Order: sequence, then structure tokens, then C-alpha cells
Amino acid sequence: MEAVVLVGGLGTRLRPLTLTTPKPMIPLLNRPFLEHAVRWLAGHGVEHLVFGTYHLAGEIRAHFGDGSGFGLAISYAEEERPLGTAGALRHAAPLLREERFLLFNGDILTDLDLTALMAHHRATGATATVALAEVADPTAFGMVEVDGADRVVRWVEKPAWQEVTSHWVNLGGSVFERRALEYVPEGAVTSLERDLYPDLIGAGEPVYGFCSGAYWRDLGTPELYRAAHYDALLGRVALASLTPLPPDLAAYPGVRFFGPVAVGAGCRLAPETRIVGPACIGPGCEVAAGCTIERAVLWAGVRLGAGSYVAESIVGREVEIGAGCVVRGDAVIGEHARIGADNVLANGVRVAHGCALPDGAVHFAE
Repeated sequence: MEAVVLVGGLGTRLRPLTLTTPKPMIPLLNRPFLEHAVRWLAGHGVEHLVFGTYHLAGEIRAHFGDGSGFGLAISYAEEERPLGTAGALRHAAPLLREERFLLFNGDILTDLDLTALMAHHRATGATATVALAEVADPTAFGMVEVDGADRVVRWVEKPAWQEVTSHWVNLGGSVFERRALEYVPEGAVTSLERDLYPDLIGAGEPVYGFCSGAYWRDLGTPELYRAAHYDALLGRVALASLTPLPPDLAAYPGVRFFGPVAVGAGCRLAPETRIVGPACIGPGCEVAAGCTIERAVLWAGVRLGAGSYVAESIVGREVEIGAGCVVRGDAVIGEHARIGADNVLANGVRVAHGCALPDGAVHFAE
């Protein structure tokens, strides 16, 4: 079995974090997210994986290499310019070795049963089978209408409410027969959702839905990214590689832990610190006395000054936050930023990579 994973997106909604780290490589419980996805695919028998890359492609290649360290072979189809989701797939096609393959978006966290998806595809004789999830509001997704035999009869990307006829939406994964790629012009900028799937349906090709109750979440915004951490820490997603070990409480005397928490290797947490989960602290972080970390995600090497409070926010790699700071309300701090003492950052504010803020300022998003 082989798969194509599209990992070339710019991750604009997660900036500034994705200006220096490709979105699929942002950490999830202190591992690159894409590493979890690769291990999940390998666990379902995928032996060859093609990454469709563009933005910061070198970081992905440097981490995964030829795939031998992850139990499968990895090839790379790097775009010179963005080609859209279907264009990226067409660009990766020469590296495929088989007539049937899986396709997944590189920013989707799911525990979908790929073995069952593949079996459904074979049983129907489909050209393409789309994994579907049921949602209350399909207007932000690709709405998919299926008949009684699960054949797709209509696809509307981000429908208006008056267009809604189904609550099944594209989960971000499919099985394709290679012949489906004949509908994608080589080198053209085209979309899976707006071009390829509707073209296949319109041409009468057998396109089927695989209606699933599996967990899935798009990691594309700061809120969704933090929510994925919460779900993993609370055991809502059934991926063994996402199950963290509880912190060794004896290693942190005087620190009070509440709820599920992941703590990376080499952290120094001072006494009188409170950590309220779900929360994730990256490796090598230093937290001074009297700090509170609540439902937040800290990347590697963060340093918090005494008495700081960080809640429901994301702090990038190697950020230094001075004493007495308050960071809350969906704040996002880019890596290597320096935040002076007694700052308040709240209400969705985003601090650029490498930015330095003076002491005693208040920052709110406009």
C-alpha cells in the first residue's frame, strides 16, 4: 500500500509559527505532527509514502529522510510553485508505484480505520472513495451528498446554508485509482475539492463516500491546534503514539499538577508553579517560581520569569517571557521573541518571530 500526503501549504492561519516551521512539522505533544501521521499510516500497512512539498520543504526532508527510520520508504515531490491540492497530487504521480493509493492532507489529525476504508473502496469498484465525517455545520467544509449505496451524487465546497442537503463532509482523506489523475492537467493549478471530485462525479465515474465516526480535526488555526492537544491529552483520539506518559511528579517537588499534562525532557520547573491541564510543555523549558500554565502549549526551550501566567495560548520555540507577565486569550508568540517584564498579551494578539517587547506594555489584537 502507498500514500500521498500533501504537506506543501503555507499555514497562513497559524502565523507567525508557520513562518519558520512548516505546518505539518509543528509539534503535537512534543513530536512533529507529521511524525504521528507517518506512524499511523505505517501501522495500517503503508509501505511507500510520497510527500507533496513546497513551503520549507527542506525541514521535512531533513527530519524524515528516506523513511527507513519510520518503517517505510519516503519519496518527495517538491513543487516549484503552488499548484493547488489536485495539482500537487498530479505532480506527485510519477513517484507512485501502484495503481491504487491513499491521499491525505498533512494537517488532519484522525484515527480513521484505513484498512476498512481500503476494503470499502475495493468492494464498490470505485475510482475514488472519500472518507466522510458528520458535522452539525457543513458550511466551512466540503459538503458531500451520498445516495443509499454511499455513492457520491453531489459535492459543494463550503456551501451556503440554503445549499445544505447533507451533513457529511470531506474528512481530508481518500483512496484513488491512478486513472482518476487523467482528469488533472499536468502543471495546472487545480483543486481536489473544487475541480477533481466534481469533475469525476460529473463524468459518471464511481465516486463513493466512506461514512465514518472516526475522530478528526484540522490543525489549521491556533484554536484548533490547541484543541488537538487537549483531545490527545484527554484520550479522545485513539492513536497510541499520542498517549503521553504522566509527568514524574517526584522530579518536580513543589510543583502542583492538575489534569492531564505532558512535560518534555530536560525541563526545569521551580517550586510553587501550577500547571493546569490539558497542557503541554516542550523539552528544555525553564519555569521560574510562582508561575501558572493553564491549558496552554509551550514549544521547546521557553523560559518563563517568576510569577508569569500563561493560559489558553501558544508560545513558540525559545521564547523568553519576563517576570510578572500575563499571556492569555488565544495569544500566539513567535519563536525567539523576547517579552519584557510585566507585559499583558491577550485577546488573540500575535507576536512576530524574534520580536522584542519592552517592560510593562499591554497588547491586545485589534
